[in-house]
Amino acid sequence: MILSLLLCVGAINGLAFESDVVDYSGYQTLRLSVSSDEHRALVNALWEQNEIQVLSDGGLSEDVDALVSPRSLSYVEESLEDAAVPFEVLQADVSELIEKPNLKAVPGVFDFKDYYAVKYQHAHLDALVKRHPGKAESFSIGTSYEGRDMKVIRISNNIASSSNKPMIWVDGGIHAREWISSHTAMYIVDTLLQEHEQGLSAQVNALMDKYQFVILPMSNPDGYEFSRSSNRYWRKTRRPSGCKYGEYSNGSCKYNIKCYGIDPNRNWDTDFGRQGVSKNPCSDVYPGKVPFSENNTKAMSDFLSKNLSKIALYMSYHAYSELFLKPVGYTRSPPKDAATHNKGAAAAVAAIKKSHGLSYRNIRSVELYPTSGSSQDWMYDQGVVNAYTIELRDTGRYGFLLPAKQIIPVGEENVRGFFALIDAVL
Repeated sequence: MILSLLLCVGAINGLAFESDVVDYSGYQTLRLSVSSDEHRALVNALWEQNEIQVLSDGGLSEDVDALVSPRSLSYVEESLEDAAVPFEVLQADVSELIEKPNLKAVPGVFDFKDYYAVKYQHAHLDALVKRHPGKAESFSIGTSYEGRDMKVIRISNNIASSSNKPMIWVDGGIHAREWISSHTAMYIVDTLLQEHEQGLSAQVNALMDKYQFVILPMSNPDGYEFSRSSNRYWRKTRRPSGCKYGEYSNGSCKYNIKCYGIDPNRNWDTDFGRQGVSKNPCSDVYPGKVPFSENNTKAMSDFLSKNLSKIALYMSYHAYSELFLKPVGYTRSPPKDAATHNKGAAAAVAAIKKSHGLSYRNIRSVELYPTSGSSQDWMYDQGVVNAYTIELRDTGRYGFLLPAKQIIPVGEENVRGFFALIDAVL
């Protein structure tokens, strides 16, 4: 399993450089072979010293991808060599992989050839409703900290009379830098409304007759827009979260080190704040002081709670690593529904592989690393047997910087995996 770290300083570690646009020129990606507790202790020490930032969800497995700033490169390499941590250079300059977002997209055009701003994602959902009034409706389930809508689209045959059908929920974009996740959710929307994948029409119609699909493509709109405008590797929300390590001086943050953002996939009320998190408000895995402190996680959980009796399946799209993750992430004891989870995962990964030949790994979340406060585990603990997370392409060459030309292939393989999952478990 390939995890990711960002080894750097200051501006990309959740600190208070609000006006800075982070320039990644000269940053390198390394692949580290972490094989002992001593290796992990080194990585954790660098992290706590603000020399590193974990870009994945906080775990340290055997193979760790690392992004190193030019300023830190010599120190990091020396530290790794002194601790006998083997490493290799994957990318000599990651800035060459960063595609500038399209800031002048044409309203009404959503062709999956680019990563689009929130306003264009929302405009596309509204346009789909106008084109398919009998099959779709869009609405907001709340607003983000910065006032952006949390817009969902509900899709089913005979939409006006479908409110009592079993509900299948899909979300993307929980973590800001995982651009491919929201666009994969959008691709599923287009497929269900037969704007793409007409060859799947018979399967789509059968699913649309039986289920209602509620899809939230962009669940962290503030963080996503910040990752487009200022810091391509931003992960969290954008609400001020406190001072570094809680250090105050005369009513202000010591050294003026303010922190921003909370990890929205550590902010759910299941095993909250115990594993895979940090108490440092500047950390990428800071869960917040209390569950559902964020506008977006509160809006999601409120909507899901109101519809809990209808929800047959919960699916959350993330990136990267090509994994199908099953419940749960906070204990190694197998859940009582493990057989169902195994059946669904096997069907999904087989369909994904049949599409473009990629072999997504089928594992439980805790096998990746222990985590608390995830949306998947909260849904499972609320009684939704089928609650899953998928980590999309790739396995480290591009990481979060997946080229836009891969949006459609990722959508193609995952819509088929999604439908196979539904067939297997429902």
